[in-house]
Amino acid sequence: MNEAVLIDAMTLLAVAIMLGGAAIGSAIGIGGVGAKLIESIARQPSEAAMLQNKAFLMAGMLDALPILSVALALFILFVNPVG
Repeated sequence: MNEAVLIDAMTLLAVAIMLGGAAIGSAIGIGGVGAKLIESIARQPSEAAMLQNKAFLMAGMLDALPILSVALALFILFVNPVG
């Protein structure tokens, strides 16, 4: 097998693992934030607006990881510093 083909295949595998891991991790994190938001609002309904604002802030921070992962994956895919 040609070395360049092997490097390209491993690059595609690395990009797929990176994007899949970021998507799964972000989904689990946002699901946890949503679950705790519902639980907190059920305990103290009077604080719903404040809790919702903080939950949206945390969801935005959790979305930053997949965005950075996509940028890094595209860099690795198109620039390919290895080969």
